[in-house]
Amino acid sequence: MFLMWIVPLLLIGLVVFAAAGGSLTQVFKPASSRACPNCGKTAQNDWKICPYCGRTL
Repeated sequence: MFLMWIVPLLLIGLVVFAAAGGSLTQVFKPASSRACPNCGKTAQNDWKICPYCGRTL
């Protein structure tokens, strides 16, 4: 009984997301990033330590 509300809510959410001009690539992309000077992998600006090599950023 409770599960029948999930589908309409998801549809409403998708319609609102599309109407707002949303893009899935923008949603899953980090807000801002930089490269680690040691390994060169992407690290977010608020990270203090690289999660890949462990070097202090």
